[in-house]
Amino acid sequence: MGLRRRDFLKAAGLLGAGAAADICLGDLQKVYAQVIDGRKHLIWLVGSGDSGCTISWIQGVNPDLVDVIQQFRLAVDFNPTLMIPTGDEAVKALNNAASGTVPLDVLVVEGAVPKGNFCSVGEIAGSAVPFETWVKKLAARAKSVVAVGTCASFGGIPAAIPNPTQCRPVSAVVAPKRVINVPGCPAHPDWITLTLANVLSGITPALDGYNRPTVFFHEEVHENCPLEENDDVFAPSFSQPGCLRRLGCRGPITKADCPTRLWNNGTSFCITGPWSGGREKYPAGAPCIGCVEPGFPDPPFSPFYKQGPGDD
Repeated sequence: MGLRRRDFLKAAGLLGAGAAADICLGDLQKVYAQVIDGRKHLIWLVGSGDSGCTISWIQGVNPDLVDVIQQFRLAVDFNPTLMIPTGDEAVKALNNAASGTVPLDVLVVEGAVPKGNFCSVGEIAGSAVPFETWVKKLAARAKSVVAVGTCASFGGIPAAIPNPTQCRPVSAVVAPKRVINVPGCPAHPDWITLTLANVLSGITPALDGYNRPTVFFHEEVHENCPLEENDDVFAPSFSQPGCLRRLGCRGPITKADCPTRLWNNGTSFCITGPWSGGREKYPAGAPCIGCVEPGFPDPPFSPFYKQGPGDD
């Protein structure tokens, strides 16, 4: 039985998360195709990135993405990674939103915005349309703009030094329009779904100085890390007990709820694995690389797996 809309709104309002559910790509495409009379219209653009945030999003939690679409009668008019229409039919959905023929409640942008023709989406009259053009036109029409992933939120890997394609975050392209940033490489599916649930419900989540929802990005990863309980003991190498700061962990300068929310159906997060037992049995996993922060992946977040400045 699907989650009722009232229960979904309650869950979204609390910004909580429960059990995860796997979403089959084929089933998701069927839902997209069926929901054509949605009361809420969403366009999801993908620029310079790897579509990792879309893949993360479709993994879903409770509520899962199928419930989101069905219970909200959400019309996802455009998502190039998942949608069925292609070619002129796909571009028609963008034109309808850009012209105001079809309302646009939420514009979601995944991926950084490169300058000019380094990235294009579709063609009009035989000419490729720059991704930047669509972002500007659609943001002007959208009631809300949400940047999903670090590439869209802050530039991320595509904008890393030396940034040959002149990639920028969405906020730099659509200013002064406010953009809600949901960073992560990729962003956690809960962060995406619950933020969109709030926006679609007419609720603006509390935001921090980087326009991130504070409920997800208010505590340092280090503060809740299971390896932090005795952080004067440093792991000499990977798979050994101890704090990972000398092995490149950026948890002390990264704010995200990964240690408490966990990933992969509550299994683990980057630093830990699905192991049990006391500290002496707790293997060190991968260090946090600070992927939700502005400036990632440039210093001080890189070089990866190297001790950062001040991590004595």
